[in-house]
Amino acid sequence: MSTGLDAILKPRAIAVIGASRSPNTIGHQILANIVNHGFTGAVFPVNPNAPTIHSIKAYPTVGAIPDAVDLAVVVVPKQRVLGVADECAQKGVRGLVVIS
Repeated sequence: MSTGLDAILKPRAIAVIGASRSPNTIGHQILANIVNHGFTGAVFPVNPNAPTIHSIKAYPTVGAIPDAVDLAVVVVPKQRVLGVADECAQKGVRGLVVIS
């Protein structure tokens, strides 16, 4: 049975917007936790300055991801959150978790 919260509680694909190559950042740590702790769906790091993060192809924007995204974890400065949320809405992302 599918519920309105499935995009957040049971996502099939997650984008981490603000993923980072720098180990001391929250964007790096969140991506690492998703990858290293059993998530079996697709993971899409989003960073305009990195071609890969954790050996995973990164995308410059959420709109550049070729596949559907159920959940976006947004780890960007507070000034950028609304713009990122708009991009996620345009992409059709159904769930959003903001860490700011």
